[in-house]
Amino acid sequence: MRQLKIWCKNYGWITLLLLSLFLISWQFITRFYDQQVTQQQVTYLEKKGTFLLTVSQNELSQVERFAKQDLVQQGERITLLNQAGKIIYDSYDPTLQTDSRTTRPEIKAVMDGNSLGQAIRTSTTLHETLLYVALPIKKDGQIIGYLRLSEPITEFVDQAAGIKRSIFICYLLFYLTGYLLVFRIIRKRNRPVETVLPVLQRMLEDPKTKKTLIYESDSPDMQELYQVITKLNEQMHQTYAAYETSEKRLSTLLNELMIGVFLLDDQQVITMNVVMQKMLGLQEAPKENQVFTHVFTDTQLIQLIYHVSEDCPFVQEEITLAKTNTVVDVTLRYFKEDHQILATAYDLTKIRQLEKMQRDFVGNVTHELKTPVTSLIGFTETLLDGAKEDPETLDKFLLIMQKDAKRLEALIQQVIQLSKMSTRYDYEWKTIPVYAFIKQVTERYQALSHQKEVTFLLEGSDQLLFLTKMELFDGILKNLIENALFYSPEHTTITIRFAVEENQLVLAVIDQGMGIEKEDQERIFERFYRIDKARTRHSGGSGLGLAIVKEYIDVLGGNIYVESELNKGSTFHIRLPLY
Repeated sequence: MRQLKIWCKNYGWITLLLLSLFLISWQFITRFYDQQVTQQQVTYLEKKGTFLLTVSQNELSQVERFAKQDLVQQGERITLLNQAGKIIYDSYDPTLQTDSRTTRPEIKAVMDGNSLGQAIRTSTTLHETLLYVALPIKKDGQIIGYLRLSEPITEFVDQAAGIKRSIFICYLLFYLTGYLLVFRIIRKRNRPVETVLPVLQRMLEDPKTKKTLIYESDSPDMQELYQVITKLNEQMHQTYAAYETSEKRLSTLLNELMIGVFLLDDQQVITMNVVMQKMLGLQEAPKENQVFTHVFTDTQLIQLIYHVSEDCPFVQEEITLAKTNTVVDVTLRYFKEDHQILATAYDLTKIRQLEKMQRDFVGNVTHELKTPVTSLIGFTETLLDGAKEDPETLDKFLLIMQKDAKRLEALIQQVIQLSKMSTRYDYEWKTIPVYAFIKQVTERYQALSHQKEVTFLLEGSDQLLFLTKMELFDGILKNLIENALFYSPEHTTITIRFAVEENQLVLAVIDQGMGIEKEDQERIFERFYRIDKARTRHSGGSGLGLAIVKEYIDVLGGNIYVESELNKGSTFHIRLPLY
């Protein structure tokens, strides 16, 4: 099979080319030969007709008399027509008289002024293909009739067929000789390629094994080529061995890293280290060249892989792997040269747990320690104001203070445990009318909106119902509307638009304020982050409003992003799933 492919590649094109030339040229020769044979018969009939007109001195009666004699050979036919084109005499059927032949091509050609008319067609009388030749009969320069001679083309075509076969055989032998000559020249030229190519193909298929050319050649150049190929194979074998060693070292290095790494090539997994396997919860390494959608089950990770492309070569996002509940910071890079995707994943689970402990600590200090600390301060001040002079009151207050101190000690002891607990939002799910609920929230800010002459515009169906945790949804709207009011100039409009799209509640809060710069848009949802510019310091915010919005939306399973342009306003887009 391989030898057949090589032959087709090296000689198939020249064979096809010569065969095409042979067929085209033979068609040309055949057509030319047939034309010459036909023209020869036309000349013959023309001379015969001219002779008949000469001996009859162009007299119609004399032409008919001579035509009835033995001038007509077997298969030939003579027809005499008058000036109007009607038959006067026909050698095949004398009864054909008064029939008109003016529409026949050969007669029409003579009527149009030609000295000769000819045509090949099937006769309606004889029902066979004939060659027709027509001549004008003139008297004193005027046409007085027409003489038409015809004969079956088989009469001369069959005679020429033998000669044509002889020509074909000679022509075929000439082409075969030329083809063999060209084939020998090309084969001699391609001999080194046919010898070396299979060796090169085996080298590519199995680079681990050395291949040696054992062919001998009388040509020094060919012998040198064989030696070069042998040396090339040795170098390739050494290079492949070095590549395998490097690949093993790289694999060892990747498995020793503390970060997850995987490489994709044309949506197939090329490599993946052990850390990444653990993050994904895989029991074993993926098979070689396995499609990544058969390996990864986390939808967020799959979406990120589909998102990265030549137009977006870098993507970084923090996601939670559903199968192992691992929080990872994933970075994807697209390499245009190789069309490969390299991914690195940092495990942020412990870091996020520490951050959560810090938030729990602040919350517990604020809410749980406030009461005992206030009690201790109050009783201490009371004692210092004179209550200590009364022994009974002193003992009573000291016992209460001791109790609060022990309570404070117990609370401090529990701080570490509190930091390990998950933030909980145990609110009840409720179905709310979205339009009425948003309108109710905006009415809380009626005084401030009247003061700045800011108008609220609600766009959405007043029949839309939404199942949610009302306290969280209220907090989202409250913080977004407060932000919009703070940053909206006077005599402007705040638009709140909502609708249902793709099984999600889509909500947008649009203001006409000062806008947010590009570099700040990605950080405005961080805790305590504030845009430190003179024009925003008057707001007096704590930097927690948008962070709270982001956290509430995450709890509800949605997402938020902002579109903003300086001095043109901001639009906060929210998507919340319909439960």
